Amino acid sequence: MKSKDILENLAKKLHDSQNRQEAHEKLIGHFEDLCVDKDFIHEAIKDCIKSTDILSSANNLFFHLYTSGDIIIAINLFSPIIDRAKDITFDNIHHHGWRLLTTGVISGNGYETINFVKKSHEKVNNGFVELEIEDIYKHTLGPSKFIDSYQPHVVFHPESTTATLALWSAEKPLVNQKIKKYLKHFSKLRTTLSKIAHVTGLSNKLGLNPIKGLYYHPKNGKIVETINYSKPADGPTKEILPCMFKFFQQIGFDDSDFFNKIKNKLAPEYQSLVEMLISHEHIEDKGITGNIRRRFTKKEIISSLN
Repeated sequence: MKSKDILENLAKKLHDSQNRQEAHEKLIGHFEDLCVDKDFIHEAIKDCIKSTDILSSANNLFFHLYTSGDIIIAINLFSPIIDRAKDITFDNIHHHGWRLLTTGVISGNGYETINFVKKSHEKVNNGFVELEIEDIYKHTLGPSKFIDSYQPHVVFHPESTTATLALWSAEKPLVNQKIKKYLKHFSKLRTTLSKIAHVTGLSNKLGLNPIKGLYYHPKNGKIVETINYSKPADGPTKEILPCMFKFFQQIGFDDSDFFNKIKNKLAPEYQSLVEMLISHEHIEDKGITGNIRRRFTKKEIISSLN
């Protein structure tokens, strides 16, 4: 079965379910099989590259494989921090609003993460957020992990590039997501309608995800909400593209015919990555610099919770 059909069938099982959490649970076996199915992963990435300009303008560490309404299926990359500091956050503490997430490792040695108790971010005392830890673990190849809606969590930079397959859906069928599904070819109109709904106060009735109260960080020994959070990119192309090619090398995605056809779409300074990949030359796992506004340590976070 082609990767496109597999992704559509996966999304359909969620779209057709009235109990989304139960649907995620039922899909675990199939989902975990897909995480280690290199033929599926290779073809899905090929389709993504061919249908977008993701390599020529690489600035984020993900590949969107499929989107339909509230269903998103993607590959996320988690890279080392370029200075190799230990236990540095990959992003701020955050939750995904009403989205449910099932995630499984595709390649790499995994990453450390902290999951907090669902909705514990809603307990605020004198401006300080009283998060409660549910679990601290390393997400590695094997069993998938489930992140509930409104469940804060934080990921730390791994020692080597790690890739995951991620399956998002709403916690329940939403009217606005059906509209979004039908408007998938009209992105500008969809964005405009979403902004109007937030401004007019219709976002809750329509089931739009919140745009505030999503991100948190340690400050002066306490956890506070991150104000004016912004993450337009994970880094510049000169850092992101080598991370992507390191991932390709990890999973053996080095089809010379395919990469020679797309080689000229890359700027000249990056074409050597194609040569290194198809000739099986080692690609260094340098990682990314990251953003100082998203750089905190595990020690800072844990000490801020006491």
